[in-house]
Amino acid sequence: MDRGQAHARHHCLKLWAAGAALLAAPAQALAQDAAEKGVFSLALENDSLSSGGDRNYTSGIKLAYVSPTERVPSWLRGFGDFTRYLSDETPDFWAVSLGQSIFTPEDISANPAPPDQHPYAGWLYVQVMLGVEDEGGPDGTGRHLDTYEFEFGMVGPSALGEQAQRGIHQALSAPDPQGWDSQLRDEFAFALSFDRRWRALEMFSDVVPGGIEADLTPSAGATLGTLRDEIRLGLTVRVGQNIGDDYGPPRVRPSLSGVEHFRGGPLAWSLFAGVQGRAVAHNLFLDGNTFRDSASVERTPYVADFQTGFTLSAGDWRLAYTYVWRTEEFETQPTRQDFGALAISVRL
Repeated sequence: MDRGQAHARHHCLKLWAAGAALLAAPAQALAQDAAEKGVFSLALENDSLSSGGDRNYTSGIKLAYVSPTERVPSWLRGFGDFTRYLSDETPDFWAVSLGQSIFTPEDISANPAPPDQHPYAGWLYVQVMLGVEDEGGPDGTGRHLDTYEFEFGMVGPSALGEQAQRGIHQALSAPDPQGWDSQLRDEFAFALSFDRRWRALEMFSDVVPGGIEADLTPSAGATLGTLRDEIRLGLTVRVGQNIGDDYGPPRVRPSLSGVEHFRGGPLAWSLFAGVQGRAVAHNLFLDGNTFRDSASVERTPYVADFQTGFTLSAGDWRLAYTYVWRTEEFETQPTRQDFGALAISVRL
C-alpha cells in the first residue's frame, strides 16, 4: 500500500468514526435523558374510592415532584452532613410535595359536630424530602432506601378544608356538611420523618416462566413534631412483571407510603399487599389544637393499616390503585375505616 492509499484509508477511518459518533450521539442523549428524568405524581385518597361514606380521614390530595438522581440542588446539598449520621451517604435525589387533607365526623349533618366523633380539620402543607439509596453488597444484600422528610403547613380554617369539601359535595349533589364551625383552629404545624425501606428478598425471577417476579420490602420509621409523634413498622409484598427498582406508589401520610422514583420501560404490572403498624404518641387531628381549646377525642395508641392494590406502567406513565382499611384511631370510633387511593405518575 503506497503513501497515498494509506492516507486515503486513514481519512476514511476518521470520517467513519465521526459518522459513527454522530449516529451514536442521539441514542446516548436519549439514554442519558431517560436516566435523568424526574417524576411528577398526583395522589388522590378518598372514601368515595371505596365504601363512599364521609368519616374520619375523608380526603387527601398530594402533587409531588421527585428529582432525577444526582440532581440535589445546592440549597439542600448541605444536609448531606446530616444524612451521613444514619445513611453514611449524601443525598441521591430530592422531592417536594404540596397537599391537602380533610377530616370529618361520621355524622356531617350535625351542627355542632358530635363530641365523640372525629373533629373537623383541614391540613394544607408542603413536604420536602431527601432520598439516600444504598445498593448494598455485591449480591444486592442490604440494599435499602432512606428518606428524610420535613412537612409543614397550616391546620384550621386557613387550610381551606371546608371550602374544598363543600365545593366537591355541591358539584356531586352530595349532602352539605354542617359542622365546620367546630373545626380545629388555625395553627402552624410541622413534622420531621425518617424512614428506611429494605429490598430484603427478590424471588421467582429465574424460576417462574413468563418473567414473573416477586419481592419483599420491610420498612421502619419515626415522626416527631407538633403534627404527629409516632414510630412505625411495615411490610409490603409484590408480585408482577418488570416490577423494577421502585419502592411503591406515592401515598399521603401517615399511610404506608412509597417513593415515586420508578424507571420507564416496557409494559409492567404488579399486585401488592402490605401492612403497617404505628405506635402513636400524638396526633394533632385527634388531640386538638396545641395552644388553644378545641374539639378532641381520646386517641388510640396503636393503629394498623392493611392495604392491597395494583400498579400498571407503560413507558413513562404509571397508574396505581390501593384499597386501605385502617383500624380504630380513637376510643369512641365505632368501626374501622376504609378508603381508596389513586396515583398517576409521569416521568418528564
